[in-house]
Amino acid sequence: MNRHYKIGEFAKNLGVSAGFLKHHEKYGLLKPQVAESGYRYYEFHQAMLVVQCIRLQNMGFTSKEIADILNHTSSVDVAALFEEKREAIAEKYRLYREIFRYMDGLSGRRQETAGEMEEAEWSILRPEPFYYVENACEGQFTGNEWLYEAALKWNEYMPVVETCARFERLDSRPDTESVGTWHMGLRIVKSAALRLGIFRNEAVRVEEPKKCLVYHVRERRKRNLGNPKNAVEAILEKPLGICARHGFTVEGDIFSVQRFCSTAQDENYMEEMVMVPVER
Repeated sequence: MNRHYKIGEFAKNLGVSAGFLKHHEKYGLLKPQVAESGYRYYEFHQAMLVVQCIRLQNMGFTSKEIADILNHTSSVDVAALFEEKREAIAEKYRLYREIFRYMDGLSGRRQETAGEMEEAEWSILRPEPFYYVENACEGQFTGNEWLYEAALKWNEYMPVVETCARFERLDSRPDTESVGTWHMGLRIVKSAALRLGIFRNEAVRVEEPKKCLVYHVRERRKRNLGNPKNAVEAILEKPLGICARHGFTVEGDIFSVQRFCSTAQDENYMEEMVMVPVER
C-alpha cells in the first residue's frame, strides 16, 4: 500500500515549502488527495513531478509555462520553449558580463580609503562613443512617445545604463559663466550596447566625442537639488579650472556621467566622469 504524506512532511523531504506545493497545485500540476478535514496528502511518485517543477523554475520558466510543459507535453512544442528560454538566459548572461565590467570600474572594487575618495584624476583622451537619450531640460521632463519607449527598454539594462548630463557651451572660455542650458538623459557606451543588442529608436542618438579632458571624481558632496546653478558649478568648476590652468579652450558641449550617487542623506558620495572637449 502506498504511503501518504502530509503536506509539511512531503515538502520537508523535497526541500520546498508547503506554499510551493500549494502554488503549483493552483496551476493543476499537483493533485493531492484532500481529506474531509482539509488536510492534503501526497504520494511518493508525485515527488518526481515536484523535482521537475523545481528544475524548470530554476531555468527561469514561469508557473504557467511549467504547467503547459508538464500538463500538455504532447501538444506543446517543448523544444521550442527550451530554445526560447535558452536565448533569454543567454541575454541575461550577456548583461551580467557587462555589469561585472562596470562594477570593476567602481571604487568599491579597488577598496579605496576615505582620504583617497577626495582625490580626482584627469587625462586628455578620446572617450568611447556612446548612445544617449535626452529626456529633460533645466530640471523639467521633455518626454514624448519615442523617449518613453526608449527609457522603458533601457531600464532592463541597469546598471550599465548611466545618468548623463549635457551642458551647452556658449563660447570657448573654460569657466562656468560660459555654460548655457543643461539637459539630462541616459547613456550607455556603444561597445556594451552592441554586445547587448540594446533597443534604439529615433530618440536614441550616438555621441562620438573628440579629444576631451576626462575628469574622474570620487568625493563627498553636499546636495544641491534646490539650487541648480550651484549643482552645475559643483560638477564643472574643477574640470574647467584645470582647462584654464593648462590653456585649453572648450570646443563643444560638455557631458557629465554620474556613475554612482547616494542621495539618501544631505551629503552624497559621488562617482562622476566629466568629459570636456578641448583644444589648445
